[in-house]
Amino acid sequence: MRKAIVVAVSAVTAASAIAASVATADSARVASPAAPSCKQALIALTGPYTGPAGTAGLDQRNWGRIFISDWNAGQAIPGVPKGLKRTKLKALEADTALNPQLAATVAVQLRSNKDLLAVNGFSGSQENVAGGPILKRGGVAFVSGSATRASLTDPTTPDGRVLKKQDAAGHILAPVFFRRVVPHDNVQGRTDVTFMRQKLGVGSGDTVMLVDQAEAYSVPLISLMTRLLDAANVKTDRQSQPAAQTDFTSLANRAVAQKAKVVVLGSQVASNAQLFLQQLKSKGFTGAFFGTDGTFDSSQFTVPGAYISSFSLDIHNVAVAKPFVTRFEKKYGKTISFGAPSFVAVQAIAMGISAACADGRVTRAEVRKEIGKVKMSNTLLGKPIAFDKFGDPIGGVGFSIFQIGSNGSYKEVQKG
Repeated sequence: MRKAIVVAVSAVTAASAIAASVATADSARVASPAAPSCKQALIALTGPYTGPAGTAGLDQRNWGRIFISDWNAGQAIPGVPKGLKRTKLKALEADTALNPQLAATVAVQLRSNKDLLAVNGFSGSQENVAGGPILKRGGVAFVSGSATRASLTDPTTPDGRVLKKQDAAGHILAPVFFRRVVPHDNVQGRTDVTFMRQKLGVGSGDTVMLVDQAEAYSVPLISLMTRLLDAANVKTDRQSQPAAQTDFTSLANRAVAQKAKVVVLGSQVASNAQLFLQQLKSKGFTGAFFGTDGTFDSSQFTVPGAYISSFSLDIHNVAVAKPFVTRFEKKYGKTISFGAPSFVAVQAIAMGISAACADGRVTRAEVRKEIGKVKMSNTLLGKPIAFDKFGDPIGGVGFSIFQIGSNGSYKEVQKG
């Protein structure tokens, strides 16, 4: 198994038998008091800091760091009431490498830390499927800035029943532990299919190849898109290839042979989209290529003409975010925008902890409850956000469609 490493601001700390590292977000180690503290509340930032999605994970981590720095310094933050008494934060950082087994191990470590109040994450849907139930058993609330698998918030599904329960009348019977600040994949699937039909001219009798990467994020998303296209009498060729397999030659040959009008790749590995499209073009493919939100990474997926759907709006174009982008890029270099929603996810946690700490004492249960009550009148994303009873965002951004330009830049062609 890959050795996962998490880099703190001034230290690297190994912390488990399979090296799921957990480190503080500043140079000091976190002591373990008898109970959670309101003097400096402990949370965790998690993400795939290494591995195939490392660029996106580090962008998430760095946006989380920017939030904590600004929050603790008393900087004005969109959606934070001026009169709110802020509880200062300290963060552990844990690398999950987009690996569900590693996420489960990290969840065990975090759950056992008695002073930990909440977790930002997990990033990947498969990580939440594996690690989420473990956090829940420890009473730990977690808020993701990128996990879009629809069933994570649907109590009628196996995933949802693990994280919450509902009776026949639809009433929630158990607390909601998982929340997210981005829309789910039922929205993405419908957005993408509508775009293909209305803007790419996909109609009855055309062929669309749809490929998943055999994991918990892409399989249900690609399955939904296939069903929607089938219902429109579009010929669909449903394929699956594990993310670790990067030779797409057979799929490329197949797409060319059947004159596919569009090829869709549901993936969390942007470099796979790059390889797949390059191999398609080398075989003479002239149709359109469409990547789902996990492929949104302008440092790894740069083939001109490709389309990408994403909740990751270009944060450079959001007026309220400009001073934050300036601080981010001065410290960490150019952002790919993927991590900006994680800033908002950590904000929800911070506001929930501050509300729970109003009387000077705090528990995980209080934090979980108060996060659910958070209402942001505005956010870094330029939209207000609250949470519904299932943990999905009320307000916030939709899925935008981007097209890669001749210089590799991402241009928004349909706003979410």
